[in-house]
Amino acid sequence: MDENLKITIFGLLTLIVGTILASIVASFGVTSMAPELLSFVIAAPVVFFGVNEANKYISKHNLRF
Repeated sequence: MDENLKITIFGLLTLIVGTILASIVASFGVTSMAPELLSFVIAAPVVFFGVNEANKYISKHNLRF
């Protein structure tokens, strides 16, 4: 996978997953900024490991896109 494409996918998925986690935190009634920003810090490693595992799977099974 092209490095620029990987960085773009990583950023987009982090934004999506972080927004979902932030909305979940906000639904609990927490309105301070720190827990919502923390959701993006949590989303980043989750997405990073997910993209890396997908890349390993694609490489292992010789899939081409």
